[in-house]
Order: sequence, then C-alpha cells, then structure tokens
Amino acid sequence: MTTFTTTFRHTTQSDNNQMTTISSPVYWLRGGWNDLIAAPMISLLVGGSFTLLCAVAYAAIAAQPVLTTTVLALLLLISPFIAATAYFIAQQHEQKRVPSLHDALVDVHRRALSIGLFSILCTLILGAWVRVSSIAFALYYGTLGEGAAYLARTWTAGFDFPAMLVFLMLTGMVLALTLFAIGAIALPMIADQNSNVVTAVRRGFDTLRNNAATMMVWIVLLAAAIATALLSGLVLMPVVFPLLAYATWHSYRQLAG
Repeated sequence: MTTFTTTFRHTTQSDNNQMTTISSPVYWLRGGWNDLIAAPMISLLVGGSFTLLCAVAYAAIAAQPVLTTTVLALLLLISPFIAATAYFIAQQHEQKRVPSLHDALVDVHRRALSIGLFSILCTLILGAWVRVSSIAFALYYGTLGEGAAYLARTWTAGFDFPAMLVFLMLTGMVLALTLFAIGAIALPMIADQNSNVVTAVRRGFDTLRNNAATMMVWIVLLAAAIATALLSGLVLMPVVFPLLAYATWHSYRQLAG
C-alpha cells in the first residue's frame, strides 16, 4: 500500500508541473472524454441521475413557480454529491483501476460531511441572491411583501417583466460565476483530500486569480456545453454532465491537485 501511494504522488507532482495555458481546457475536456470512454455505462448512470434531477426540478418549477427557490436550493444540495461521484470515477481511471460505481459511492459517503457543508454554502449563496433579487423586484414594482412570488413569475412569464428579466439574468451570471469560483477547485479538492470547506474555497479563489485567463476560457466552454445540453431538452445532459465533471477533475489535478 505504501509503494502504491508513493508512486501515485510522484505522478501527481509530474502532472502539476505541466504549464497551464489558455488551451489547457481543451486538454481537460480530452481527458474527460477518455474517462467517459473508459467507463461509458457508469458515466451514463451518473449523468442520467443528474439529468433526472434537472427534469424533476424543471417540472416542479413549471408547475409551481413560487417553489423556484426551494427547488434550486435542493438542486444545489444534491448535485455536488453526484459531481463528487464522477470525480471519484475519474480518480479511479487515473490510478489505473477498473472504474467502479460502488467504490465511488463509498468514497462519497466517506466525504459526505465535507461535501454536505459545501452544498450548504452554495445554497446559502443562492439564498442571498434570491433575497437581494426579491428586494430589488419589490422596490422596482412597488410590491414589497409580494416580491418572492412575483420574482418566481418572472422566470416563467417571458418578457412580461422585461427590465426585471434582464436584471435577473445579469445577477444570475454573477451568481453562476461565484458558484464557479467556489466549486471549480474546491469540490474536487474536498473529494480528493477531504479538505475542510474554508481551505478548499480559499484555494479555489487563489487558483482562479492565478490562472484568470485560462479559467475564463474554461468558463466559456462550460457555459457553451451546458447551454447545448439545456437547448437539447436535456437529451444530451447524460453525456455532457459526466464529461464536464471528469474534465473538472483534470483541471483540478493540473491546477491544484
């Protein structure tokens, strides 16, 4: 066991010495694709789980727009556990092990507390965003006290609230960037090292700051892939989700692993 650990650490150090450039995200995606091909059925199960979660969330929001915040909060609470499962699958492939969903789930269980705290942090950030948006909506339309309900209607009413829709899109982009800054490195680091949330988040922000150009390219590629999966009516999500999760693991390994 000692010999294996020593060899693995040596390989990790070698990988980390590779220079990071703006083209690095392409190599991360290539590595993610290789992981996907190495474990296609497991990857589809992981991706299918996330897709089902998204489909249920969309159906719930469409049926009861007022539940938007609650549904999104549940999505943020659960999805990190699914992503962490994918990270462990990528780690197994990296270690030349036969990918095993059972082993990955066992590893997720061992990290459940740290992953759960990370999920709660993301949910609190979402809650803060919703609160600020609700207040802005209420003040703009003079509906203080009904802001949350009206805010929910904005997402499903098209351009009935054009000014507020633009506001929500812009603030939503800020929310997405914040969650990316927190999760791109922090969640894989928690999965890999069982780091505490504060240390992992700090490392994530440091990595983002030190590799700003590369990470901006990575954000664009992630957004394009996610948009494609959403525009396909979630048909492509079972493939896109594990591919991006695996690629995120490779980005972590090169930048901070």
